[in-house]
Amino acid sequence: MKEVFQNRNFRNLFFANLFSGFGQGMTMIGISWYLVETSGSASLLGSTMLISSILTLLAGPYLGTLVDRFSRKTILQAEHLGGFLTLAVLAAWGFRGDYEEWMLVLIFLAATLLFQLHEPTQAAFIQETFEQKDFRVINSLLEIENQTALVLAGAFAGFLLAPFGLHIVLVLNALTYLCAYLLMSRLDYVFARDQQNVISQMAPWTEQFLESWLFIRQMRGFLVFGVAALIPFISVMLVNLLNPIFVSQTLREDVHIYSLAEVTYSIGAAAAGFLFTLLSKKVGSFAFMVGHYLLMAIALILTIAFPNGISFILLSTFVGWCNVSTRLTRQTLYMVLLPNHFMGRVMSFFRSVGTLIRLLMLALFTMMIDSTGAAIGYLIVASLLGVATMGIIISMSALLRKAGNVHTR
Repeated sequence: MKEVFQNRNFRNLFFANLFSGFGQGMTMIGISWYLVETSGSASLLGSTMLISSILTLLAGPYLGTLVDRFSRKTILQAEHLGGFLTLAVLAAWGFRGDYEEWMLVLIFLAATLLFQLHEPTQAAFIQETFEQKDFRVINSLLEIENQTALVLAGAFAGFLLAPFGLHIVLVLNALTYLCAYLLMSRLDYVFARDQQNVISQMAPWTEQFLESWLFIRQMRGFLVFGVAALIPFISVMLVNLLNPIFVSQTLREDVHIYSLAEVTYSIGAAAAGFLFTLLSKKVGSFAFMVGHYLLMAIALILTIAFPNGISFILLSTFVGWCNVSTRLTRQTLYMVLLPNHFMGRVMSFFRSVGTLIRLLMLALFTMMIDSTGAAIGYLIVASLLGVATMGIIISMSALLRKAGNVHTR
């Protein structure tokens, strides 16, 4: 890890992500809590997440083609500048008067779209800029950074929201995006287009995106693995809807329990980032992946089996650990298997499929949670993880053999 961190480009990327991740984390925590508290119902937050899923589903394919066509550094800078401007404008409004519900929804949607663009762009940037032997370590370090940012976000959100208000939080978040933009501007980077990618520039974006589907079809087991590998992330997105409702309506606790659970989630996730390289090599990527799917499902079931604040906070640690462990395994395998000029489109293809699944689940949850409570939602998510485990078992071994077991076992 020390050798990777000595790289100037990586240090700038690391700290840019730290700032922007902190800003985004505080924004999402604050908005989610305010939407539930101001409306007194799960419907508004659920409807907002539903709309964000529709937007990402529609925008995902086009965003994927942008990642493969243009400078990844420029895209990341545009993301940070867009985050700064959006939050700065809305923060300024907060000093003049109260926020309307549509403003809170707008902030949530903007943050979601920025996140949709960030992950495939960053993955393509890493694959393009650094050596393959460092992929596992780089992914681990960036995950540690990401979870550190979320720990700080959870802690600051719980401390700042109640006494100072959302507008102060948004001012701080806007400044973090500005810092991230300035750090990214220091990166030494030249976008490397190979001849195949240059030719594809002349094709319509729909045709370019279709190429990702053709590529996926040619790789045995990749479609099943790609969809199944998204389920822990989808589960966390669904849990993000369930958690504030569960805390407020079932546990009858305040925002401090909710924000503490976000902190312990991030602590578990950061610990997974630290230990990922060691444990995945020792256990083997296949057993490592399957085991964490099952552990995540068990943690969700125990959350409703022991409905109290302490259990909720502690079990959030395991959810964070499992989500990061599975994501790092998936991402490292992608970087080994995928050509760089397909990275944006293939990742966006699977994210679009994942968004469609999340959209259907959010629609279901939004309709039922107010009458059934959040506990049923946790059980449904745990069942979804069980089905995904079978998909991993069916598909992953063949992909590991194709990768030649290099950097993945």
